[in-house]
Amino acid sequence: MSDQRKEFRVGLLVLMALLVAGGLIIRFGELDNVWQRRYTIIVHFEKAPGVTRGTPVRKSGILIGSVREVTFDDSRGGVDLVLDIRQKYLLHEDGPATLTRSILGDATIEFAPGRSRQYLSAGDHIDGLTTEDPVELVTRLSVDVQSTLESFEATSNEWKLVGKNVNSLVDTHRDDLETVIVEAVTSLREFSEATRNANQLMADPRNQENLRKSLAAMPEMIEETRETIAGIASAVSKANGALGNINDATLPLAKKSSTIVTRLDNVFANLEVLSLDLTQFSKGINREDGTLNLLLNDPQLYRTTEQTMSSLTTVMKNLDLVMKDLRVFSDKIARHPELIGAGGALRGSSGLK
Repeated sequence: MSDQRKEFRVGLLVLMALLVAGGLIIRFGELDNVWQRRYTIIVHFEKAPGVTRGTPVRKSGILIGSVREVTFDDSRGGVDLVLDIRQKYLLHEDGPATLTRSILGDATIEFAPGRSRQYLSAGDHIDGLTTEDPVELVTRLSVDVQSTLESFEATSNEWKLVGKNVNSLVDTHRDDLETVIVEAVTSLREFSEATRNANQLMADPRNQENLRKSLAAMPEMIEETRETIAGIASAVSKANGALGNINDATLPLAKKSSTIVTRLDNVFANLEVLSLDLTQFSKGINREDGTLNLLLNDPQLYRTTEQTMSSLTTVMKNLDLVMKDLRVFSDKIARHPELIGAGGALRGSSGLK
């Protein structure tokens, strides 16, 4: 084989390799997009951090074009982005353009799919949306956390000051508190004596029977109490929400701590006077001509009380019949709940259980 023929074959092999490599580059490098026709759309943003020439433009995550040019809008303020969109991709008029940035700072123009039958054409101007920068969010969160920690520290210091003031107040009026406690014990003893006198009144068997019947009507009262407790629980929940503003409440409290101490001093003084009045009141109850002694020894008052209890017994009997009717009604509803609706009102019932 001659050298000329060898060189021809080598050159032919190199040429074929170049052709194959070029085909692979065109196939997998999407160089065929270079020759595709494009149209231009101008999008206005208030700011466009990270956007440069060549920034990708996507629709539903699919690459449909790129940024050709970035210019400032002197009339409106902000930035105008000139986008090159491939001809085969149509954009709906109601599909907004959003500028997004990743944590690493890579920017992307993302078009959302719209439902309008009208499409954007070449040269149209639209307004875009800018999402929050993740780096700015992290920075802002750091500042907020620092401010919150400083507020907690200030609140803790204010509460420490209030605690010191309360301890000082208790130490100052310790003798007054002991006097109030002794007088309160005396008042409780006298109140216990009055309670024993009341027990003598309730020792009558007829009064006990009337009381037993009164207790039979307690379930309804208990149910109402449960509803009241539920309302209290709701109020407590609202109070817990109000306690969330304790940071704002403690600051004026600390400023008025001296005034609060003075008022607490007045409260203890008033409490001492109240204890003396309670002692005199208890002594007045135990006097022979007092109201409680008259209640125990006056026959006319006793007969009036007996008549009242008899009337109450009659009322309780009537309530017992009503409760029976309610049990029958609830049993009917439990067996035939459809009687509650409009159908039950239109279709009559035999009335039997």
